[in-house]
Amino acid sequence: MKTYRFGVLGAGNMGMAIAEGAVRAGLLMRDQVLLFNRSEDKRAAHHACGYAVTGNYTEVYTACETVLLAVKPQNFDEILPVLGKCSGEKPLVVSIAAGVTFAKMERALGADTPIIRVMPNTPLMLGEGATELVKNAAATDAQLAQIRALFDTMGVTVVFDREDMLNEVIPYAGSAPAYIYAFADAMVKSAQEHGIDPADALKLFCQTMIGSAKMLLEGDKTPAELICAVCSPGGTTIEAMRVLEACGLADMLAQANDKCIARAYELGK
Repeated sequence: MKTYRFGVLGAGNMGMAIAEGAVRAGLLMRDQVLLFNRSEDKRAAHHACGYAVTGNYTEVYTACETVLLAVKPQNFDEILPVLGKCSGEKPLVVSIAAGVTFAKMERALGADTPIIRVMPNTPLMLGEGATELVKNAAATDAQLAQIRALFDTMGVTVVFDREDMLNEVIPYAGSAPAYIYAFADAMVKSAQEHGIDPADALKLFCQTMIGSAKMLLEGDKTPAELICAVCSPGGTTIEAMRVLEACGLADMLAQANDKCIARAYELGK
């Protein structure tokens, strides 16, 4: 029998956001969670908050019913062979590493290891994430439902049947926050050139994004229809949209998305 219900191997920002989200939602108690972080100071801080901690990542794998792999993709080559040598009952493995495939994890951990790959984005840290999930053959539907229920408490979730869809969807959720931040930065800089205080510009733009997203989510109008509703003939917005179209905004985004997806497949080799 396992000592802990949930373990986080790599208790950094995202790993801790997921652990804290589970505790906040009442799915776990802090003393049911075992955290690994290489930093002794961070382990001490986590312990002070009521979590169990360890400086040995293999303990997370052997002592927990469910193990969240929250280390960077480039660290998997180091940790997977070590975890594969651990004995005892296999945990349910949940990986949030972009591009690290089931095949790579199964080669090290065994094809009988239940694994669920999860692709969250950084707004999850505020409870407003968009997360995609897919399970391997060894994981059960009940295990998938359990992990989906966890991430449902931190935003919205989508389940895919095919693993490759986690690569295909990265630009539209995982990487999209960076696109939005870049757009916001450009808008604030433009506003500043027109004499608007940057803090005021950011506040106005952020609220506009929130409102616009809510209108999109209502679902009664397509994005194209909403654009038309804002663009009055002969008005101001239509002039701006003509510039964006002339500069090839849609083509530029398509190229960026293609590059993003290609890199995800490279990481999985």
